Amino acid sequence: MSNGSSGHFSGHGKAEFDIPAAFAGRILLAEAWGRKFGQGFSIHGDRTEGDITRREFVGESGWGNEKAHLVIPAECHRLSISKGVGKPGRWNVSLGELSDAPELAADNSGTTSRIYAYHGEKIEADVDFERHGAVWLYDFTWQEERKLIEHRDKFRGTIVIPGPGLVAVSGGHGGALRWGSLAKWRLTLRGE
Repeated sequence: MSNGSSGHFSGHGKAEFDIPAAFAGRILLAEAWGRKFGQGFSIHGDRTEGDITRREFVGESGWGNEKAHLVIPAECHRLSISKGVGKPGRWNVSLGELSDAPELAADNSGTTSRIYAYHGEKIEADVDFERHGAVWLYDFTWQEERKLIEHRDKFRGTIVIPGPGLVAVSGGHGGALRWGSLAKWRLTLRGE
């Protein structure tokens, strides 16, 4: 496994690693991906409260080599890579700042969860999800959230992005964000 202060980790099979000191105690944006025909992997994070350390599910990579975005909570100090009872294949996790999120383009699509920075004014956007999904807007510190749309089945509609922030496209069930693989989705800004 490569383990640098740069925040990029890679390996094969189950693994655990500490979040580098340079990123400690901050909410992080992570990209997670595997090899071209891989089935993905799960990421869990360790949180310590007093004398108790809890391992909690954070999210999943995308299938294959498509990069999934996910958010690592500030309280996580260690991450583990697994694949349920099986052994994950080749994996990669790259940690960065929320400010590293790519800019929201006029036309965005994918098959994994993604986070985009949006610096514009209020705008309408068309959304199209092949299966369940959600679009959320967060402030740039990931403190204030607003659900823009969520459905459990295939849907097509129009949302309003009310202004600047981080636009999160994710799976969604019962109001919770779900990071990892999704069915095909598209988000297209109107008037761009």
